[in-house]
Amino acid sequence: MAGVANGTFYNYFATKEAILEAAAVHYGVSLCQRIDASCVQVEDGAERMSIGGRNYMLLAIEQPDLARFLMSVAVASPIWDEQIRPYITRDLLLGIKQQRFHVASKDAAMTMIMGTNMAAIRSILAGKAGRSHVVAVSATILRGLGMSPKEADEVARRPLPPLPPASEA
Repeated sequence: MAGVANGTFYNYFATKEAILEAAAVHYGVSLCQRIDASCVQVEDGAERMSIGGRNYMLLAIEQPDLARFLMSVAVASPIWDEQIRPYITRDLLLGIKQQRFHVASKDAAMTMIMGTNMAAIRSILAGKAGRSHVVAVSATILRGLGMSPKEADEVARRPLPPLPPASEA
């Protein structure tokens, strides 16, 4: 492994699980940074929310093993939550400020967003859903945030901006 002795990792991490958690969090943050870079010109909080969620769900279709690994860490890692949550929160607060979202509470909205995305990813990984589910879930989240069905559906169907390569984010 890159000319580094296996034991060297334990100078930085206490367990193999800690190494895997750090790798998953690093990839998750990198994906969030790439999503951010892809929608730098997007000023609409609702569209930004849709772009982020759809990209994570599409990962389950395009790279299921990686998505499965990330999900296994995401469900139990406070570090994952601490590192990924700010990206979602920022877009949520932008949508609230722009009066695109109307929520009972920010915390309840975050629970709905994160839980719905994770459930959708699990459905995709189980082979129970595909690409059309990605758009439907995105629209459903936007509706849950207070958008009208027509507007939520339109935003969820907008083309995704291309993700830059990982090295450019």
